[in-house]
Amino acid sequence: MKLSTKTRYAVRVLFELAQANKALPMGTISQNTGISLRTIEQIIVVLNANNMTKGIIGPGGGIVLEKKIEEISLGDLVYLFEDGIEFVVCCGDKSNDCPNQHTCKTRFMWKKISQKIQDQLNTVSLVDVLFENKINKI
Repeated sequence: MKLSTKTRYAVRVLFELAQANKALPMGTISQNTGISLRTIEQIIVVLNANNMTKGIIGPGGGIVLEKKIEEISLGDLVYLFEDGIEFVVCCGDKSNDCPNQHTCKTRFMWKKISQKIQDQLNTVSLVDVLFENKINKI
């Protein structure tokens, strides 16, 4: 499994907002992160729709965090921007696509590994990543 660029960029956008601790125009976020404005807009649409950020209109407006970064886990972002974290198709939502799912001797192992990764991502908040609190213990 490989995380998409959008997932990694979403983490960077949220870090930028957390460090600024004030409303930032999308153009400023783009300039500070080196991420294209179009991509920032696409990410913000998803984050706004999921109550992680919100837009402030008017002078001094821009995008702000709606949720505290300690309440946003890496798992939340993976869930929003990825199709899943499974290593193999038979462990995901489309597991019925595999004709061997009932006789496969290794499926349980892949499911268990995928679940452990998902559990770990859910326990690491963005504040942990920002300050490397839990990262060194993984």
